[in-house]
Amino acid sequence: MSEVSGPAGRDGEVGTETRPSGPGARLALFRSEWPHRVSWREVRDEDPSAFRSAARGALLVVAAVPVVLLCSSLTVEKPVAVPLPDWLDWGRGLFMMVLLWFAIGLWIWGAVLLSMPADTRRAIAFQRFARQRGLQYRRYGILPRRWGIFFGEGRAGAPPRMPARLAHREDPARAPLYQSQFALAEEGADHGELMDPPLQIAVATYTGGKSDPKGPFPAFRYLSMKLPRALPHLMIDARRNGSLRAVLPGSQRLSLEGDFDRHFTAYAPAGYQRDALELLTPDVMVCLIDHGRRWDIEVIEDRLVVASRRFRAGSDRSEVTAMLLFSELVAQELGHQARHYTDPRAARPRSQVADAGRRLRLRSAAWATAAFVLAVGAMLAFPHVLGWFLDR
Repeated sequence: MSEVSGPAGRDGEVGTETRPSGPGARLALFRSEWPHRVSWREVRDEDPSAFRSAARGALLVVAAVPVVLLCSSLTVEKPVAVPLPDWLDWGRGLFMMVLLWFAIGLWIWGAVLLSMPADTRRAIAFQRFARQRGLQYRRYGILPRRWGIFFGEGRAGAPPRMPARLAHREDPARAPLYQSQFALAEEGADHGELMDPPLQIAVATYTGGKSDPKGPFPAFRYLSMKLPRALPHLMIDARRNGSLRAVLPGSQRLSLEGDFDRHFTAYAPAGYQRDALELLTPDVMVCLIDHGRRWDIEVIEDRLVVASRRFRAGSDRSEVTAMLLFSELVAQELGHQARHYTDPRAARPRSQVADAGRRLRLRSAAWATAAFVLAVGAMLAFPHVLGWFLDR
């Protein structure tokens, strides 16, 4: 299932729907359009191979059980002891490691195959909702660009400015580190697959290497939407789902009025606190508190990115519909402020942001690395110190 497109427009068939006036009514409408049930018969009709793959996965999981038992018998002699000839006993540890990794591979591959019917069922629900909302559905969406905190830009600094049509020609060192799945997108006529859609809601999973920068979450659901113009880099950290203090130094923290600080911790680049207050007006803050307080929110260049830790299939209906509603509301509130924002420090104040405001400063990893090295050194030195003390 590669792609399904719905009718034009965000409100279904043109001219046939009366747009509900309040956010609550809009959210109720979105959730009523989400399929309440997808039968296994529909899954079979959509992808007949899914159940065959699941059957093969079940066989792999069953095959992993005796491998695990054999590994346990060689290691701890449970449930039975397995004697080896003297000429093979030297390799007991090697055999144990080979069997262990073989069992892990069987479990993982079996679990992937077993999940295929459920993934197809999930995709059918996304397809049907996409038709209702006039959105595009892709099993694998447009790759999120490697920028900002969520998508692992790291400490390389602000990337060079380039026209959007050349975005796909960026340095390979800035290749995307996350894959997007179960993606709903609103695409303009001039947006290809290598460019940012005006709006995309998807599940992001980390695909980078061990040495690549990492975002705060290895997997998360996100909303990415285009803003009227580039803005200073802002991070709005929701208090309900943890803290990003390990990533951002407290010197960039911004205190806002009302109840906002009870729900969020806001960060702005040094010297851009007044700009952040100009953008995060009381109307914007009310919108964030009422409809986005479960999520972390990042403003990066001309994009707004919302990250949710609820990315499993069971939360699709609640999270996707809530994000879709939030995209409409924040587009009205923050979009209005963005259109009137200017940065007098930039060469073109009406369209650019000066370099000092393009990226938040990230917390240095030097202290964390030094603490880790000291802890490992202390653990290695402890037996020698203890022995020396006892031998005195």
